[in-house]
Amino acid sequence: MRKHKLIELQKIIEERIGSLTEEVEIAINVKLNPLYIADRKDEIEFLRWTATIIYSILSRDIDRKQVQIGTKMRLELADTIEFKNTLNKRIEELNLKLKESNNLRESDILINELDTLESILGRLADLKYGDKARAIEIAEANNNYQQENRLRKQLIKIQDTEDEISAQI
Repeated sequence: MRKHKLIELQKIIEERIGSLTEEVEIAINVKLNPLYIADRKDEIEFLRWTATIIYSILSRDIDRKQVQIGTKMRLELADTIEFKNTLNKRIEELNLKLKESNNLRESDILINELDTLESILGRLADLKYGDKARAIEIAEANNNYQQENRLRKQLIKIQDTEDEISAQI
């Protein structure tokens, strides 16, 4: 049976929170840069906020378990869209705060939160589209590589022509 995308994302976020918590503990024991530790703690906070949003969406209606499969899939899609919209609203708010911010540390925190939320949206897209998206990305990367290779060959020809012209001059 397939899992709800938000449940899968919640598990990924919980794993990330766990690894960041361990990273913070190690960084504190090794006495790393306090700003590095603060950034990791901020990221944990942002991830916990996201997990709370997911939890509130998933636990909103207990009666959902009694719903038929077709309706269940529509509800999952609605939940996913609601979560995505919530994150997008938060990203918009953070972008506005970032534009208005004059404090370097505050700007760093806002940028870190933006990166975290955009990463979560990317992870949600991976879960939503799965193998199809990866196949498209691989195809695009392959196409970009081939185009880059053609351009590199053209550049080499141009450089060779320049060298010939310089030698003739």
